[in-house]
Amino acid sequence: MKTGEEERKKHDEYSTEIGLAVEKLVKERLGALEDAMLLGNKLYKKPTSEEAELYLRDKAIPNIRARIALEKSDVELGESVHLEIELQNVGKTPVLLERIGEIIPNGFELLAHSDTCYVANTSLDMHGRKLSPYETLNLGVTLRATGKGSYVIAPTISFMFETGRRVSCKPEPASLNVSETILPNRVSTGFHDLDSLLFGGIPQNYTVVLTSASCDERDLLIRRYLETGLKQNDVTFYVTIDATGVRNLAEEHQSNFHVFLCNPKLDKAFENLPNISKMGGVESLTEINITLESTLRRLDESKSHARRACVEILSDVLLQHHAVQTRRWLGGLISGLRSRDFTTLAVLNPHMHLPEETHAVVDMFEGEISIYEKEKADMIKYLRIKKMYNQRYLESELPLRKTRLMTTPLTLPCCTRTPNI
Repeated sequence: MKTGEEERKKHDEYSTEIGLAVEKLVKERLGALEDAMLLGNKLYKKPTSEEAELYLRDKAIPNIRARIALEKSDVELGESVHLEIELQNVGKTPVLLERIGEIIPNGFELLAHSDTCYVANTSLDMHGRKLSPYETLNLGVTLRATGKGSYVIAPTISFMFETGRRVSCKPEPASLNVSETILPNRVSTGFHDLDSLLFGGIPQNYTVVLTSASCDERDLLIRRYLETGLKQNDVTFYVTIDATGVRNLAEEHQSNFHVFLCNPKLDKAFENLPNISKMGGVESLTEINITLESTLRRLDESKSHARRACVEILSDVLLQHHAVQTRRWLGGLISGLRSRDFTTLAVLNPHMHLPEETHAVVDMFEGEISIYEKEKADMIKYLRIKKMYNQRYLESELPLRKTRLMTTPLTLPCCTRTPNI
C-alpha cells in the first residue's frame, strides 16, 4: 500500500510538471491563454482587430477600385468626348457588377458604349457581369455635349457579393467644361446642333452640298434652312421640282421668298403668285439660267439683308445631263449666286448616281454635309461634316432625331413625302 501511494504521488507530480511545461510552451508560442481560442482540438491565437480587418479586406470582403479617364476635359458645344471607366477587383473573391449609375450627366447625350453593357436612362446596366479576383474591366463611353457649362461625371458603381450582399463605390469625379464658339459671318441652318458643329452656321457666301438619300430628316433640315432665312427676312431662293410643302410660305413671304419650280404641272392659283417662277423642267438648263438671272438682276438694287439659296434639283439635273454638262451648268450657277452674296445649300442623293458622277459634282462645292445610316436595322440617321474648305468645324458625328429637329414647331408644313411625321 505504501508503494502504491508513492507511485500515485509521483504520477501527480509528473502530471503537474507536464501541465506547467505545456502552459509555459503555450505562453511562449501563443501568449496569455486569455488571448487564445480553441477550435476543435486545436488551439489558436486570437487575432488583433487590425489583423482581423486586414484579413477580411484581403480575403473575405471584395474590393473594387474604379477610375475614370477622360479623352479631354474641355470640349465645344456639339463635340463628342470619349471616356474610359476602369474597374479592378483587388479582392480575393469574385463580384457581380450590377450597374454604373449617373454616367450620363445632364447636358450630354450618349453616342456609343461598350458591348458588355446596356443603357438604362442615364446608367449602364451590367446585368450581373462577373468580375473575378484581380480582373480588370475597361468600359468605353462616348458622349456628346448638348449644353454649355461645367459638368462633373461622378458615377456610382453598384455590385454584389456571391452571398447576395450589395455594395457600391465611387471613383474620383471627372470634370468637363463645355464652351460655345460662334464665329462671325455665319448663316444659321435653323438646326442648333448642326450650327454648333459649324461654329454658328454655314460660312457666309459659301457653297455647300447636302448628300443624303430621301428621308424625313433631310426634308426637315431643308425646311429649317428655308424657314430660318424667312424669319430673319433674308432673300431666299428655292429651286425645286415639288413645291407643295412651301405653298403657305410662298403666300406669306411674297417679297423675299422666290420659288423656282421646274415642273410644268402647277396649280393656277399657285402659279399666279408674283414670287413663283415656273419652268418646263430640268431638260432645259438654259431656261433655268435665264429665269434665275432675271430674278437676280432685280435684287441688285438692295443688299441690306443676307441672301440664301437652296437648290434641290441637283440629282434630277445629273440624271438628265450627266457629269460633264452638269458641272458646266453648276459652275455658272454657283458663280452667279456667289457674285450676288448668296450662301448656297444644294441637295444631292448619291444613291441615284454612279460614284464617279457623284464625286464629279460634289467636288464643285466648298463644303459637304452628309446624312447617312450605319446599320439598316436601327434606322438611325447620322450627320457629319465631311469638308468645309479653309473653315473651322467639328468632325463629330451627330445622331439625327426627328424629335430634336422638330423641338421648335415649324410653321412650314411637311410635304407629302413625309406622311409619318
